[in-house]
Amino acid sequence: MDHRQATQLMAVEKYLLQELAGEERDQFEEHFFDCQECATDLGATVAFMEAAKREFRLNPVPKPAVAPKGKSGLAVLRPVIAWSALAASLLVIAYQNVVVYPHFKSEIAELRAPEILPSLSLVNANSRGGQVPEVTVGASRPFLLLLDIPTQDGFSSYTCLLYSPSGSLSWQLDVSPQLAKDTVPVRVPSADKSPGDYTLVVQGNTDRGAVDLQRYRFTLKQP
Repeated sequence: MDHRQATQLMAVEKYLLQELAGEERDQFEEHFFDCQECATDLGATVAFMEAAKREFRLNPVPKPAVAPKGKSGLAVLRPVIAWSALAASLLVIAYQNVVVYPHFKSEIAELRAPEILPSLSLVNANSRGGQVPEVTVGASRPFLLLLDIPTQDGFSSYTCLLYSPSGSLSWQLDVSPQLAKDTVPVRVPSADKSPGDYTLVVQGNTDRGAVDLQRYRFTLKQP
């Protein structure tokens, strides 16, 4: 299991709710020991759950009373509704402080810090005697993909489509004719990759549809 699969599966939440069993549970346990992001999310979610339990112990839900004569059921339920709204607000605030804000803070710090990214150049990749270029990148790290787009007259824009080793579409990126004149650097996010052979298809777009212009292949490895 890689980080992208764990995210799509919501493995952290299911693991804590004991909804992962057998092989899936074993795979996730092996993964989060090596994945700092999943380990952080796991710890933050545990802290949030403990804070929620503590809040409910300190402020139990009041039992609704029987409505006395002359009073509607809504009037009796108002304290319960008010408490429920307050509890929900407290849980949202707790979740934001324990999970959301620290996660955003970490991501912002990473974006602001200078970083040397591993890079893979696909420039003239098809003229290397059939050799497939390779790049080695850590499981939770992005990398830089450099490619040339074979520009032609008549195309209003270009689209790059990256296909994963399984053949599914990982992502697509539109490129303007102006940017396509030079080598295009593409930052590949950490969540969009797993080891294996990838195919990058470059298409030219017209009013009548898209035309395949180039196909690049490369191999992604993990240390």
